[in-house]
Amino acid sequence: MSSFKYSAVKQTVLTEERTKVPLPNDNISIPYGLSKSVEHYLGSVGVLVLADTFKERGVPLSRVIVAVCTCILMGSNSMQRCADWLSDANVRKEFGIEKKVSQRTINRALEIVVDHAGGLMVRAWKGLSERYRFDDTDTNVDGSAVVFNGPMSELGRIGHPRDFKDQSRPQVEFMVAQLQRSKIPFFIRPYEGNTADVTQYRDSLPDIFDMIRTGSWIVMDNGGAAGDVLDSIVERGNKYLTRVRMNTSDDLRILENREEWEYVEDGTCCLSHTFTSSGRTTYIFFSVDNRRRSYNAAERRVRKMIDAARSYDDGKFKASDFVTVKKNVAADVNIEVSVQTKFDYDDPDMFEWMVLETMGVRSGHFKLESSEQLTPSEALGKYRARSSVEHLIHSLKRVTGLKPLRVWKRSSIHGSMMLALFSEMAMAMARYELEPRTETKMKSGKMTIEETRPSTESMVWSLSQLTVCRIVNRGCVKEAVYSNWNRISSEVMNNIRSNMPQKGVFAGG
Repeated sequence: MSSFKYSAVKQTVLTEERTKVPLPNDNISIPYGLSKSVEHYLGSVGVLVLADTFKERGVPLSRVIVAVCTCILMGSNSMQRCADWLSDANVRKEFGIEKKVSQRTINRALEIVVDHAGGLMVRAWKGLSERYRFDDTDTNVDGSAVVFNGPMSELGRIGHPRDFKDQSRPQVEFMVAQLQRSKIPFFIRPYEGNTADVTQYRDSLPDIFDMIRTGSWIVMDNGGAAGDVLDSIVERGNKYLTRVRMNTSDDLRILENREEWEYVEDGTCCLSHTFTSSGRTTYIFFSVDNRRRSYNAAERRVRKMIDAARSYDDGKFKASDFVTVKKNVAADVNIEVSVQTKFDYDDPDMFEWMVLETMGVRSGHFKLESSEQLTPSEALGKYRARSSVEHLIHSLKRVTGLKPLRVWKRSSIHGSMMLALFSEMAMAMARYELEPRTETKMKSGKMTIEETRPSTESMVWSLSQLTVCRIVNRGCVKEAVYSNWNRISSEVMNNIRSNMPQKGVFAGG
């Protein structure tokens, strides 16, 4: 979606009868739903008030934050495009900005946000706690990476590729934290592109501990399963649930305890073990669906192997089908490939053996570990709830503009991530306050009733449709028209209206 979609909507004036081409005019239209939601929800947790204390001269920082977050949610993470959008005096007026806003002003705002990133996140957390008084502060934590456009980034490094296949492209890593029940994000931090997951957890978790309540669950993937990381969670009075790698002792347990598997749900069973001295519990799950997916993937790999072997027999093959050669600029590498096939291509029994051999003995199994004993059903449900942080990461990249990054200075990268976090936070708060809808679904062989709310992408689309059009005649605003109301935007505006009046920065408020 272009960042200019709402910058210059022209009033339809027919040039002659039955002509549908409008004449230019000074009318403007902006996404009121997005702007008002960002201003209201960030203001309600104290982020905007605190931001204004960091910048005493020029354009108030709070108004720049609202404008840039709105531009980001409109589909552009380019600071130059945002500056171009705000070059229109009528657009600036909608945000209560009197002076011109250049790209330099926006970049300076990013630097100020970064200089006070810790304080802004703490203020946002306190505001969330005061506003919602959460029953618990169980937290999902996860990390990912994004590539960037432009010159070499100050944080760009070649590391393990997260969402692209080309391992030669530099990237920037980041870590995020999100409340598990409300799905509201409250923490983000960037890292160099080759930073190991465990290093990021070691650096981020202490600051997360300072915000959440003691006794909270920290739910992670196996990137945070290092012994010292898990010990630090327990030492701070919290609990953890994480995925861990299986080892040979787990293989032995599976073989020796065939009668101790516990039914969890249709197609899923569990073999759990609790250490009496510490209460630490491990859960080895077997999923029929996981094994079926593994079988299908292994079957595809085997067919490719057979095709490669056939190509060798035909005298037409690629060495890369059989060996992997690393590039070495200091030497010329020559590889000669000799292949001896060991089965009949059309033997179904041999084909099945190859598929099972490719799958491995642990196919369909996965292992979780918790600091305190849970039932297998509780552990599985809590870990599955971690998927919301994966949806958040996807939204950060797709909806709030972190992929690709269009800045490369360390401060600009961190500032862009902070503004993306604030944008996601505002949308998550608006979503959390919506009345959930109930849906009846078939789950694990049972009919269940679940509460659902719109995705972030749906929230952004619905709120972006709610626009305010200012009819401008001879330099004066004559009329304001609010258009394109829908169910979500109507409910969000009703929720905002029902809250106590607050001093707004948005002119339409």
